[in-house]
Amino acid sequence: MIPDKLLINLKIISKIQKNGRITRSYDGIISLENEIFYQSIKRFFSNDSRRQATFEINSVVTETLDILRHILNSKYMHKNFYQTDEYIKNCENLSLILTELEAAKAGIENLKFTYQNDQNISSQIDIIILKINTNIRDFTQKLHYFQSYLTSSYQNNYTTSLSQNYDLHSVKIDNGQNDYTEQQAQAHIEQNNYTDQNTYTEQNTQDDNESI
Repeated sequence: MIPDKLLINLKIISKIQKNGRITRSYDGIISLENEIFYQSIKRFFSNDSRRQATFEINSVVTETLDILRHILNSKYMHKNFYQTDEYIKNCENLSLILTELEAAKAGIENLKFTYQNDQNISSQIDIIILKINTNIRDFTQKLHYFQSYLTSSYQNNYTTSLSQNYDLHSVKIDNGQNDYTEQQAQAHIEQNNYTDQNTYTEQNTQDDNESI
């Protein structure tokens, strides 16, 4: 199961613009700050420092990587279960999270531009970006391996389904009882238009008799 709050935070982070800043509200959802005067006043009273902003970004990235590892460590992520709904759902969730993490990286790079004159903060953000790049590469390789066990007919349906269902107008999470909708994220971002460009590519089926 992917927490709604995690997907919302990743989506919001991806919307950070150059010279933009963030804060996190009491409910744990990251918010964008765009008005310079409002930022300075709010930061004066709430002590929302650059270091705190970097901490919040790193926390979301760390949680994301923990969820990815949790999915990979599931007992269903084994070739003996490749025809089960759980195996297929885990592959879909891995693909979704990796796509959102890649999009969030662009926002983090913009945050680095905001703090480019602060070498300490800029270096910390560099480490976060390096961590993202390394893990995206590793997890993507593992995802391709897991997807190789899926049948050719499912692969075609899988990519078609992703392009239709993961346009983030209504992305299904966990067992379908909860929807991550554009409206949830919109409630935390004012005057920002959401455009979602998640793309998913077909994976070629390959025979592999090795155990995971």
